Amino acid sequence: MCTAMREIYNPLGVIDDLFAVRTKGSTLDPPHEWGEKAHFLQALRLDEEDNFSKIPCLNDVELVESLPPFSLVRYRCMVQDIFDPEMYAAFCVTKTEGDLRLVNLKYRERLPVGDLEDVGNAALRMRGAYYCVPLPGETSWANQPTQSMHSGAHCPEATLASGMGLKRRRDADINMENVDAQAESHECPECPTALPSSARARHNSAPAASPGQNADSFGLNFPLPWEETDRRKTPCIVKLYDEDEEALSKLGETVEVLGILCVDPAMANLGEVWSPAGADARDPSTALVPRLHGLLVRKLQSYHPMFPFTASWLSEERLSLAFQGRLGGPGAVVAARATAVALLQKSLGDSVAAEYVLAMLISRAHDAGLGQWSLNLTHLDPSQGTVSNLFRAIQELMPRAVCLPLTTELLNSGGWRPRKDFEANRLRAGKLQLSAGTVLVLDETQLDEGHLNAEGVASFGAVQNIVSKQTLPCDFSVCTMEIPLEINSLVTSRGCSVLKVDAVMLPLCKDADITNCQESSNLDASRFFLGLITRHTQQLRIPEDVAHTMSGDYAKMRNKFLEIGQSTLCRWVSLARSICLSHGEEELSLSRWQSILELEKQRLQRCVDAGFIHLR
Repeated sequence: MCTAMREIYNPLGVIDDLFAVRTKGSTLDPPHEWGEKAHFLQALRLDEEDNFSKIPCLNDVELVESLPPFSLVRYRCMVQDIFDPEMYAAFCVTKTEGDLRLVNLKYRERLPVGDLEDVGNAALRMRGAYYCVPLPGETSWANQPTQSMHSGAHCPEATLASGMGLKRRRDADINMENVDAQAESHECPECPTALPSSARARHNSAPAASPGQNADSFGLNFPLPWEETDRRKTPCIVKLYDEDEEALSKLGETVEVLGILCVDPAMANLGEVWSPAGADARDPSTALVPRLHGLLVRKLQSYHPMFPFTASWLSEERLSLAFQGRLGGPGAVVAARATAVALLQKSLGDSVAAEYVLAMLISRAHDAGLGQWSLNLTHLDPSQGTVSNLFRAIQELMPRAVCLPLTTELLNSGGWRPRKDFEANRLRAGKLQLSAGTVLVLDETQLDEGHLNAEGVASFGAVQNIVSKQTLPCDFSVCTMEIPLEINSLVTSRGCSVLKVDAVMLPLCKDADITNCQESSNLDASRFFLGLITRHTQQLRIPEDVAHTMSGDYAKMRNKFLEIGQSTLCRWVSLARSICLSHGEEELSLSRWQSILELEKQRLQRCVDAGFIHLR
């Protein structure tokens, strides 16, 4: 039996015991922290990040009600909005037989019931509050319970915790006095017209109010509105204390929070007697948005479900061991790559385009000037469903993918960039508010002639910023704040893209013979391989003789084509890095460069034939 069951089922009891020991006989000035974080780290052995998978995960359940309230859970999320810091009472006092005893109130939403005495301003402290949502655009396979690169065994009792909570209705009343005792004892989607029952419960659990004032009328505020009907996607308001606040200091940050799942009956059973305080859009019912009081926070840059670890823990040595364990066999890398290429080729009918799409999918900037580039596939016929087929293929390979049609009507309707609602004091989400590592497909094939209004111009500018500058504009009325956002952009169009970006342009050309996609049993290996590549941060090694050859080839191409410029050479280096890594190579050989140059010659010739570029 796991020794840390109490830490999972009754974390508040553990924290209170530690607080009582630390403050026994002390004055009304307890420490801000009394070793509770260190205790959970040690008890759950979380210095080894594989052990995080043994803790129940809020993302892995269809209903929050299936998790015991006030238990310890993990929550993987993106910071959608940062609320103003809030004041809270950190402790109070109670008298037992004349003795004064401090009672901990940290990690709680409301005061516990009992004979307690307020100590006034001496107990007031600050904590951060953040509105967090599940990672937008997560694909179906990435939504499955996490299987790490080691596929380690889970603690049976800890895993069981995710399913042992008694089912309750969202408006059920929970007796907070008995919480401790109970814990000890136990494709590119579209918005559907009908909501699932749990989604209706989310929207109907409180009366309607004027827009921008009531939390329920404000909605769940997901960046992708159609995801609000997904029962497995639950937003949370995360409360953080002390130094952990720095971990969620940026909008769009991808994190995993380990904390206490709080459900407050005063907020969950609102019914027809919604109090004035409940009308605050920053304070929705926990029936809609649970609260999570964080103990630990992990930053998961460009999260991948097969590598759910922080960058500092996922060392090159661990990556090497993972590679040897899963892909060290003869031909394993070749097979994994071939499966991915075949899947993309089948969706496009073009082997050259499949190679470029694969290279784009695994391109990463890693805080460097070189690394990432966007791709524009042209000559796509909207009647043939090529974009849908390509997007489904990308969803099979990548953990997060979003397809957004670009039309005049959709651009004019707004909702593309986040916008500050000063009346509600909330940041309204936009469709471009995505997490790092997301593949964004922008479909221009349905774009028709029309006039862009002011909102449409702003939406178009936001899209162009994402593709060209890797920044997301946020509208704060009096100013626009640009947030860095590392995503992979793929533009599909009938002709030249309307986006004025320096993208790699490739007209589609159907192959005479389309290779059939390999069996999906190899998809796990392809997903693992692509995830492993995107974790790799080392620069591509280019020997001196290969660099000299590249320089000479660049000079020849520049003399042949008018549009070849300095940016072309930078893209060649990025393209070479992606293609080399996709072959399991960390150094650019002369033969590999020659094969890459051959791809570029085919691409450029297609652009000449289409009239996009010109010969000298």
